[in-house]
Amino acid sequence: MAGKTVWGADLLSQLILLTASGHYFATFVRAYGDRDLFQRFRTRFLLVPVLLMIGCISMFASGHGPALMLVTMGWAFWHWLAQAFGFARIYDIKAGSFGRYTSWLDKALVITGFVGAVVLTDGATAEFAKTFLGAGYQLPTAEQFDVVQDIVLGAMILVGVAYVTNLVVTIVRQRPWSWQKQVMHVMTIGYYWFAFAWLPNVLIAYVLYEFFHDVQYYAITWLTCRQRVQRPGITKWLGRMFRPGWLAALGFVLLMSMFGGVDALARGSLDPQQLGHQVWLGIFVAFALLHYYYDGFIWKARESSLGSDLGIQGGLRSAVVPGLRHAADWCLFVVPLVAVVIHGEAKFSPRERAEALVALAPGDFLSHADLGLELTRARELPAALEHYRTSIAIHPGLAQTRANYGAALDLAGDLEGAREQYEAAFACSDHGGAHRQAHINLGVLLLYQGKRAAGLQHVEAGRQLGGEDPIARMMGLAASVPPDAVERRQGLYAVVVSLDPNQLEARFNLATMLAAKQRFEEAMRHFEFLVQSAPAVTSGMIGLAKVQRDLGLLDRARATIRRVLQITPDDLEARALESGLERL
Repeated sequence: MAGKTVWGADLLSQLILLTASGHYFATFVRAYGDRDLFQRFRTRFLLVPVLLMIGCISMFASGHGPALMLVTMGWAFWHWLAQAFGFARIYDIKAGSFGRYTSWLDKALVITGFVGAVVLTDGATAEFAKTFLGAGYQLPTAEQFDVVQDIVLGAMILVGVAYVTNLVVTIVRQRPWSWQKQVMHVMTIGYYWFAFAWLPNVLIAYVLYEFFHDVQYYAITWLTCRQRVQRPGITKWLGRMFRPGWLAALGFVLLMSMFGGVDALARGSLDPQQLGHQVWLGIFVAFALLHYYYDGFIWKARESSLGSDLGIQGGLRSAVVPGLRHAADWCLFVVPLVAVVIHGEAKFSPRERAEALVALAPGDFLSHADLGLELTRARELPAALEHYRTSIAIHPGLAQTRANYGAALDLAGDLEGAREQYEAAFACSDHGGAHRQAHINLGVLLLYQGKRAAGLQHVEAGRQLGGEDPIARMMGLAASVPPDAVERRQGLYAVVVSLDPNQLEARFNLATMLAAKQRFEEAMRHFEFLVQSAPAVTSGMIGLAKVQRDLGLLDRARATIRRVLQITPDDLEARALESGLERL
């Protein structure tokens, strides 16, 4: 959380790749460094990486990346559950507790605890729902999801009561039990809830829990491999990596982080629209899937060798699943993937996505902000402002929402309200370029209000942060304000001309509006500038001829129209104007 304050959410989300992708490498270290383990699962370790790499790259390159990400998300969620359950079983086995009912309750507690956090917290619900929308799947209605939430809540209560009852009975009957396991459950499941329920920013919530998960994985990998290298049947590099001492431990963490750093640097440098980025995503999704897959069979606490490394006595060697049956188990990956590709064909507009997410997770501030942005683009300003207010009421500290809300108020004509939101954006950590947007927008607003020095100061600050051209902002705003906001539009064009006298489009629009208000002399000065600056553009000449006529300068108006007809003899407006002048 301190890192979010110092670096911002965007950078923190990139830095998590150091451990998120890095801990995949910890799996590969153990799988390919332990010769006994490698020989036992040789076919899997050699064949599956090639097939997954080809398959994942092909999925991204062919445009089916969202479908692959949906299935991968399912595997990742299962992986989090499996790690928490596996740790629980290790603690029980170390304590001598082998009860099947206890094992079932551990699994049920982990499943309901993690699923409950996703289903019953709006931020997590929205984040997972986006993956389904991306893959082309319609979300359930709010009423249908209410039923799902009731079922999950009921299951959590039922499992919780059964778990506590079993624990009390175990203690009363003086059977073996592990207090460390209870602490671990509270830490792991509780931390998952803390991240997704207490923190308003779901991106930071993911970073926090992913880091927690990675630290757990680094710890058990280090503990296990430190013991494993003391027995024969390992590679030389594995023995050197896990030699005794803090220096080796630091080297292990740095090596894993370097692997993650390669992913972070590549994603940051490659253009998301280019094929290279899609190929890279395919490679690292394949690494993630290999990590989930390998962990499903290389971490068996009941096996004698691993049990010994973990300090478990009397473990039993698990039977290897026969090859054909194991291959059939891959249907759990292939069948869902094919189904998603075939049936997930719906395409949702950004507005449809935002509306579906707000309906499903009304407490998610990001979804309200996204819907507010889409409604603003559709010029449905009252509804847009309401969603922005809801988003800020839930989480007032997101700069991007403040800046976008200010822009919507600006468009609606509430300039003081817009200024308040722009200034509030500066008080929040920068996110998504919100500060540069707020600086430019506030600068334009102040310039319009005649506060030139303050306005130019904000414009310059926005430019230094890489913000858009303020002229472009004013021209876009002038074209977007409601049709009846004539004074606002005219004022914006006037500011543009004052900043850049050669901005001919703004000058033409300003001159036309002045002429419509019968401010003919002012309009004529602008039209004369246009004719001098662009003598081949007839629209300026026609406008000049009209104001010359309205000022009674008929001879000058006729001369101007003759110049137009020399350039464009078939100009109907010029011909009509010439006929009118001849009758005067």
